[in-house]
Amino acid sequence: MKPLTPQDILKRYSKHRTGIDSVGSFYSPLETKVMMRANPPLKPEILTAIPTILTDKNQKPQLQATLKTPYQLIDTAFNLETALQPFQPAKIIGIDCETTGLDPYKAKIRLLQLAIPDHPVIIVDLWAIEPSSLEPLRLLLASPALKVGHNLKFEWQMLAFAGLEPSKPFFDTYLAYRVLTAGLKRHLSLESVTENLLKVKLDKTQQLSDWSGNLTLAQLQYAATDAAILLPLAAALQQKLKASKLCKTALLEFACLPAVASMELNGMLLDREQWRVLGVKLCHQRDSLLKEINSQLHRPNPNQQISLLPEFTDTINPRSPKQVLATLQEKGIPVTSTSSQHLIPLQGEYPVIQALLEYRSLSTRIDTFTLGLPEHIHPITGRIHPNWFQIGARSGRFSCREPNLTNIPRDKETRQCFKAAPGYVLLKADYSQIELRIMAKVSGDRRMVKAYSQGEDLHSLTASLVLAKPLSEITSEDRQLGKITNFGLIYGMGAQKFKNMAQAEHEVILTLQQASHFRKKFFESYTGIKQFHSKVRSAWSRGIRESRTVLGRRRLWSKDTKPLLNEMLNNPIQGMSADITKLALALLFLPLSSTGGKLICVVHDEILIECPLEEVRPVKALLKKCMVRAGNKFLSPIPCEVEIKVMESWGG
Repeated sequence: MKPLTPQDILKRYSKHRTGIDSVGSFYSPLETKVMMRANPPLKPEILTAIPTILTDKNQKPQLQATLKTPYQLIDTAFNLETALQPFQPAKIIGIDCETTGLDPYKAKIRLLQLAIPDHPVIIVDLWAIEPSSLEPLRLLLASPALKVGHNLKFEWQMLAFAGLEPSKPFFDTYLAYRVLTAGLKRHLSLESVTENLLKVKLDKTQQLSDWSGNLTLAQLQYAATDAAILLPLAAALQQKLKASKLCKTALLEFACLPAVASMELNGMLLDREQWRVLGVKLCHQRDSLLKEINSQLHRPNPNQQISLLPEFTDTINPRSPKQVLATLQEKGIPVTSTSSQHLIPLQGEYPVIQALLEYRSLSTRIDTFTLGLPEHIHPITGRIHPNWFQIGARSGRFSCREPNLTNIPRDKETRQCFKAAPGYVLLKADYSQIELRIMAKVSGDRRMVKAYSQGEDLHSLTASLVLAKPLSEITSEDRQLGKITNFGLIYGMGAQKFKNMAQAEHEVILTLQQASHFRKKFFESYTGIKQFHSKVRSAWSRGIRESRTVLGRRRLWSKDTKPLLNEMLNNPIQGMSADITKLALALLFLPLSSTGGKLICVVHDEILIECPLEEVRPVKALLKKCMVRAGNKFLSPIPCEVEIKVMESWGG
């Protein structure tokens, strides 16, 4: 007898059949087996062989694929236990969720899809099974199998709320692709990454469908495909990470993932009333500055008529660059632009310019934070839960949006509005001079390495070197100058920019000659840093568009963009700072979860924990241990120092 082939089956079922819902209208067990062999679960080599379809001779090929991923819907406790048996020995599991929304505090998880190689995807309807019957699923997610997902932070949060928190190890295809393309503008959705790497175009029409009602076959097929595609996508990314020598960076990001997910859920507490009172005060200050500006730049209109040209009215609008420029020039102030870069050098000579700069700063602060921040207080938790991005900055540092807490003004009065909950305090931990210690490590500067190894005060040492004064005679003002010099010049800042920075950020007035002299003495004193700068400058002049940290974290620049020299000088330092902070968070997550302490914020090298009063001592010791261990991993033999303050609010 001739063996049954898929072509025979397709030919048979392509004929017109009247009994659409009769027994004979479905594949028999044998036919099902034949078709399954002909359409196995997706593998990388199959995906790369999917043909392209040309829609127009003048257009590029558009990739299309109809992915009919085999799946099994599980909606009873008995079927769940049976279906999960083949998953127990699996070393890798693809994980995806379908939910009723994106807010973990409001949305509910409906489906959990699980994928392993050479097996139909399991789709678990969590609404159909009692939570008490989910223990087999809970054990599987806690197993040592590698959990693969795209933006696993979201899956982790939703599963944690459902009592199904997954445990490491993780492989996040979103983070992996971000590691590969750091510095470049790329679309990071599962659809975009899959099309880019696997040449498969996913059908995402069901993504925004209603997952709270009766599930359709289209929804189930969509859910299964999103889970199945994760395995070949992870394989492709793993190869690229290995080829680019980025595996260590990716592993660090994966290890840090649950800490970031929990930080986002924990949120920060803002005292709404205290914030409102501060806002009123800031508005009064802004109004006073506006009166001062108009008083100094007032130009009486001899005809007492309203001018149709805003640059010639007698009332100044500080937010109008054209009007401000015309008025300043009329007053004889030598300006060609109203940008801060041009105005800062003149603020000491012209009080109105200082008032203008302060007005701008206050206006931005009021518009961005004073008015907008309370809108982000969650109606259920009463806290602010920003969206944290692990690789938000090109250097690898964190960023956050909605709102951006990393840009909250650093003054005491503002940060005092961010408080600990009743019965709690905040532990604010900072790495001491981390960027200078990293510069000592990457440059190998002997004088700087020796100073840190012997516990010397580097700011006082630098002041002594640039001022040619004995260390014993260095004053607090001298030390402040040394601090400004250190942090300003490790990134190759020019004399003019150094002068402007000292005045704008530290209110230290330097002449251009003084700034040039201090710059010259700094690089004469720290020859290792000078050589490091020369090495980076040489690579920059040769057109190199790549920068790496000691760990290997990479930042790229596109072929159409020439990197700025200071960017290439900054990246190895700031990128390594990110590596250290992320390792500290990865080390901290598990032991912290066994205490009452909660990670609530990370700003560059600062870590903020909300801690019960009765646990301050052990949590503080744990935080310091993890941070120092992470720092020493990268900085050795340069010692790592961490400063921790116990506070009632972020401002002290």
